[in-house]
Amino acid sequence: MRVRIVSYEDINAWILGKFARRLHEELLKLGVEVDIANKIDAAADINHHIIYLGYDEQQEHSAIDTLMVTHVDNLRKLDIVKRQLNVAKLGICMSKPTADELATAGIPVEKLNYINAAHDGVIVPKKYNMGITSKVQPDGCKREGMLLSLCERVSPEDFRFTIMGMGWEDIIEAIRKRGFEVRYYNDFNYDEYVKLIPTLDYYLYFGQDEGSMGFIDALAAGVKTIVTPQGYHLDAPGGITHPFNEIHELVDIFNQLAAERRSLINSVSTWTWRDYAIKHVEVWEHLLHPEKAVVSKYTDGVNSIGQANRGGVGARSKYVVALYTVPFTRAYQKLRRVKDFKTFVAKLKGYLIK
Repeated sequence: MRVRIVSYEDINAWILGKFARRLHEELLKLGVEVDIANKIDAAADINHHIIYLGYDEQQEHSAIDTLMVTHVDNLRKLDIVKRQLNVAKLGICMSKPTADELATAGIPVEKLNYINAAHDGVIVPKKYNMGITSKVQPDGCKREGMLLSLCERVSPEDFRFTIMGMGWEDIIEAIRKRGFEVRYYNDFNYDEYVKLIPTLDYYLYFGQDEGSMGFIDALAAGVKTIVTPQGYHLDAPGGITHPFNEIHELVDIFNQLAAERRSLINSVSTWTWRDYAIKHVEVWEHLLHPEKAVVSKYTDGVNSIGQANRGGVGARSKYVVALYTVPFTRAYQKLRRVKDFKTFVAKLKGYLIK
């Protein structure tokens, strides 16, 4: 397969150039013969245009043109896409809602699919920062052993701890050996405390001795809480985010939070640039060899060809209204920023001509 990425934007200029550049990089890694230019290659098997606005279907075009389609937010752009897809093989939208809207507007569904955007894979997933600001008491009233029991049942991939207070050294040593990150202040420092509390994701308190002053400060900072339902904890309306008394209840809370975190991470786990390139290759293989079945693990890409939802009269009316209102709203906001009358008149004429 020989592919020309037709980038109408300088590949080092802005976001569309990044799409062209990263797609090119990953296609090369997949062994695809590919290059980038600002015009088509008539000898290529595929010419992929980033984005559709630069494609002139009445001039030079190739046997198989695919168009990256996004931000079809006015009637002029919709008319352009409709004309282009009379010639181009496929409009590859950036999202399913865009594909659905274009289908609602009358574009044949077999001319539409979507491939979601990608991330660079360099962002390190954030761990929950769980805060404790109590010191260990000789009588065990703070139930500090719960922290060790907890860390034996949850993952250091999901949680880290910030602890301020005396007496936690042995437990901290034990949980660090289990892989947990711990930021420890072995004595109370008010200035550091004031800075620390707002950085927490959750305030954690094991004790059952009427309450923790840190609980009050956490709520004042808008920090969620995982605390025992007793004492003045109960007097703060809605102040307890997750109540617990026993270790199994605490473990369940932490596992629930971990599952929520992982769900967020997994929601874009197949949205890498490598996945983005593979999805395009699968689409192009289908266009080149429609008689051959292409098996894909992805929901978007080749599996989304012809799957756009046309919707009904209500969906069409909603989209048409948006096509009218969005450009007028943007024009209005731009005109509001104009300071002198001459510039205002010139801009207004420009919008009226459009």
